[in-house]
Amino acid sequence: MEPFVVWLIFGVIFVIGEILTPTFFLFWFGIGAFVASAVSIAFGTLVQVITFIVISGLLVILTRPLTKKLTKEQPRKIHIDEIIGKIGSVIETIDNEQGKGLVKINGDIWRAYSNDDSVIQEGERVKILKVEGAHVIVERLKGGE
Repeated sequence: MEPFVVWLIFGVIFVIGEILTPTFFLFWFGIGAFVASAVSIAFGTLVQVITFIVISGLLVILTRPLTKKLTKEQPRKIHIDEIIGKIGSVIETIDNEQGKGLVKINGDIWRAYSNDDSVIQEGERVKILKVEGAHVIVERLKGGE
């Protein structure tokens, strides 16, 4: 098999690997392999390998600040205890029997269940009593609370 074909295969493998992983790291090695493929038409193995290493290394080093900037936004982490006792708004009617209900708390949406199995209508305000896994247990706020 011709060297340029081998480098093309490596390049495609790296690009596919980049598509399958969220790292934004393998892509640069794919570019390095494609450049090495082009170089392989006129130069020997040593020059191809050096080209691959240099191009891939430079791309990783020079674009790292850019990739960190692009992928900087991480999901906001919350502490479970942070929302206990908070007031939320029902955005989907809470009905334990039907297993449905959504509450918005501090901008986050949580699946919600009523503490006393009562139906709580959309638009009502509730207090968060506890967190169980990925849902919250709430109670309807009384009148002026």
